[in-house]
Amino acid sequence: MQRIAAEWVGPVPGLRLGHDLAPLSLEPVVRYRLLDGVVSVLDEQLQPIRRLDLDVPPTAKLLAATPDLATVVVTDTRSVIVITAGGPIALDVAAADSATLLPGGRLLVTAPMIERQEHQGREYDTRGEHLVVLVDLGTGRILDQAVLDVADAGVIAVPHPHDGSVVLDAGMGQDGSAIYAARVAGDRITVELIAEDVVSTSFAPSGDRLLLMPHPSFDDEISLLEWPSGRTVARLHADDLALEEFAFDLYGCFLSDKRILVQTSEHGLLLCSGELRPVAWISLNPPSQSGDVEVSMALGVTEDVFAADLWDGESSSATVWRIPPLDA
Repeated sequence: MQRIAAEWVGPVPGLRLGHDLAPLSLEPVVRYRLLDGVVSVLDEQLQPIRRLDLDVPPTAKLLAATPDLATVVVTDTRSVIVITAGGPIALDVAAADSATLLPGGRLLVTAPMIERQEHQGREYDTRGEHLVVLVDLGTGRILDQAVLDVADAGVIAVPHPHDGSVVLDAGMGQDGSAIYAARVAGDRITVELIAEDVVSTSFAPSGDRLLLMPHPSFDDEISLLEWPSGRTVARLHADDLALEEFAFDLYGCFLSDKRILVQTSEHGLLLCSGELRPVAWISLNPPSQSGDVEVSMALGVTEDVFAADLWDGESSSATVWRIPPLDA
């Protein structure tokens, strides 16, 4: 298998890929950033191209937005705030961890149930089961809700590119994960458990396949599920590459219907075909670094551009790279 050197596009100073971007998607999508009360639309080099000043608390976290910034969704931990031209609407949903804008003026929000506990005379909050809340964007009215049977979880939403469904990845740390498909019909929402102890990361742009990366506490196998049937159509196990100390990491995504980028713990980034056939190892040689760097996180930007947080042993820096044409 060939090894190719990615082409350096440039650094993104002050940006942390896993903390500062919304939505928390790994595949190529329009991305946004909230910094000092200003929400920005980012271009293919993760640079601002459109901005809007918001009157939100300093602790507000960006959850979702539209490319024209006509709708922006943030949380201040106590509530979810939907900001439109008609003014802000506060939703009584605390500690939200995801919000997905859906067709038909709907919003899908996930949040843990916060439970007050007492131990030896001291009170503290714990995260119980997770709520999935369907909201009418025009009025802020909660139309329906469902419960995910997980505890102390953090949920990441992976929206389908076309059919309006949303995959909800409920991660519970070393205890594993539960993957649900949320579907909306009218004013009602249903959730269905579709996988466990894996990490749901990305749909193919066509929407016919879902990429699952391995959970670090369990197996070391990547798989593709046919959508919406859920049937496994491809697998790639660490043993298939016959490398010592090889292990897949959490991060992987479709760059296009024909390209999948996955991250490994020991050998960096691996480019695969859309059917999970390994194609090439990708080398990163940033011009400002003379020693080895480690990829701590990678995500897709376009079909041939990706971003990577690089760790040099002392600090992490966000960078953007282009995949050159491959040898025939």
